[in-house]
Amino acid sequence: DKLDFVKHRKKFYTLSIVILAVGLGILAIFKLNLGIDFDSGTRVEIQTEEALTKEQVQEFLASVGVENDNVVISGEQENIAVTRFVDDFSQQQTLDLQAAVKKEYGEAAEANVSTVSPKVGIELAKNAIKALLIAALGIIIYVAIRFEWRMGLGAIVSLLHDVFFIVAIFSLFRMEVDITFIAAVLTIVGYSINDTIVTFDRIRENIERAGAITTKEELALIVNKSLRQTMGRSLNTILTVIVVVVALIFLGAPSIQGFSIALLIGLLTGVYSSICIAAQVWYSLKSRQMDKSGGAVVEKEKKE
Repeated sequence: DKLDFVKHRKKFYTLSIVILAVGLGILAIFKLNLGIDFDSGTRVEIQTEEALTKEQVQEFLASVGVENDNVVISGEQENIAVTRFVDDFSQQQTLDLQAAVKKEYGEAAEANVSTVSPKVGIELAKNAIKALLIAALGIIIYVAIRFEWRMGLGAIVSLLHDVFFIVAIFSLFRMEVDITFIAAVLTIVGYSINDTIVTFDRIRENIERAGAITTKEELALIVNKSLRQTMGRSLNTILTVIVVVVALIFLGAPSIQGFSIALLIGLLTGVYSSICIAAQVWYSLKSRQMDKSGGAVVEKEKKE
């Protein structure tokens, strides 16, 4: 039996609403673990030629007067320690820490100190939100002109679904949200809208072939047919990208791990939303239009 996506659209809506509610609860409880890019403070990365332990680094930091229990060990040889402080380091504090690291771990050791003031952190956060809003606005304008406003609305609902899911997962697992996270979200927006555009284009082509549509059943048949025709292409494209992303997660540098994880989450949710959310939202809006017009015909779309 052929897959009937339209028939189960209410189940998809319910699942997404549950995800939204749970995600809001997670954000309210855990909030976002903002990185130094968005939150004021100081990030210290200590790199040595020998393996480090969390306890060892904590003792060292305490000995130089900058005690901190939030230490993360990374690197293939576990020779990189990263920690973050709420306070901004002065230039003298930075120089003293760098000198202490070389004294403790040898001249080859390095301490990279990054400080962001509250003003800079707020400005970066504002710019990140602006970037996402401008991207969403550009997408809805393009889709509305290229197709129709109902498809534009479906595309935006789908994108918001994907972005919110990524944010909720990062909040739940306390993963750091930095500037690479925003880059990952914008990348996912591109992949997701690409799938959605392909699906809507196929829906329009099938409507043109069918001519005028007089019932919601005929409309549902066209939506299901279009989704089945594009699903294979969407899955093959995403699976190919997922292979690369998984390789980056396990073999890539620690600095891009958050980026890679965000991409993986977004790719998986993007396939679901383009098939189960965007097209279903358009069908629901189009069905409501037919109801309001007293069962009037949905005219054949004009090709631009």
